[in-house]
Amino acid sequence: MRKFDDFAADMIPTRLIISIAIIAAITLLIAFGYRVLSINSAENKVEQDCRGLESELFSMVASGVARDVDDMNADDGTIRSFSFNLPESLVYLSFGVDPDPDNNGKLETGLTVNGSVMFYMVDGGSKKAVWLNQNFKFREGILNSNKWIINGDGQGYIIQGGGKSTLIFELVSQKNESFILIHGTDNF
Repeated sequence: MRKFDDFAADMIPTRLIISIAIIAAITLLIAFGYRVLSINSAENKVEQDCRGLESELFSMVASGVARDVDDMNADDGTIRSFSFNLPESLVYLSFGVDPDPDNNGKLETGLTVNGSVMFYMVDGGSKKAVWLNQNFKFREGILNSNKWIINGDGQGYIIQGGGKSTLIFELVSQKNESFILIHGTDNF
């Protein structure tokens, strides 16, 4: 009987190490699962906001009145205001431009597919695109003499980071082509 008790006592450190390894593995699996769930949840939230905006803008484009941006005395076009409540893990949400076409983390502006797309990226996730009808042509606006006009020859609008944000979207036209002008300011 004495030998059996010595063997059991010798196995206690081994069992302790095995138990600690199993607990560590379970903890890592739970942490990894939580990370994946939080990324998916944030991406779903941004996707919902993008689809909600698309719905709002669809009625504006289908039946709205466009303002001629070249006529400084023209009345405002049809306007929609949309409030975003974006997750803190958002890297960017862009309208009309892929702000990181090289996937190098350096954001740049311009236009992608004539501005008929929204791109977003959540920290830890991959870049996502929401492709829109060709009637949706986003353009960043700038304020000039109390009227919003198209910034330069046209470029997209980029929101960086999460939080609450409200943007104004106005239906405008220039040379018989309609655009969705975004009223807002950013660092680009």
